Amino acid sequence: MKKKELTINDLAVMMNEGFEKSGRITDKKIEDLAGMVQRGFVQIDKRFEQVDKRFEQVDKRFEQVDKRFEQVDKRFDKLEKKVDDIQNKVTQIDRRLFSVEEDVAEIKIKQYGDLLKRINFIEKTLGIAR
Repeated sequence: MKKKELTINDLAVMMNEGFEKSGRITDKKIEDLAGMVQRGFVQIDKRFEQVDKRFEQVDKRFEQVDKRFEQVDKRFDKLEKKVDDIQNKVTQIDRRLFSVEEDVAEIKIKQYGDLLKRINFIEKTLGIAR
């Protein structure tokens, strides 16, 4: 058997076939890679959706906590008002008590003075005046 000599046309055909085969292989790898990237993006999108749902849940919980704090604030406002009312009443009672103490002291002074006058009157009447 005789070896056939390669001509430039034969070499061109072989190179063309090689380029086409390598192009198909490269295209297949590019398509596979693109599919993997696409699947990766789809998975990332799903994860972001889950993260968004979790953030929504966290937001709802914060809203609930805020509402509870608002309720607590309202209760404290009511309590503060009651404490202020009690303080005002205690102040009024203090004033009244001080006034009563002053009146009692004044009455004692008057009674003591009246008592001394009575003693003096009795002593004079009995003739034992000092």
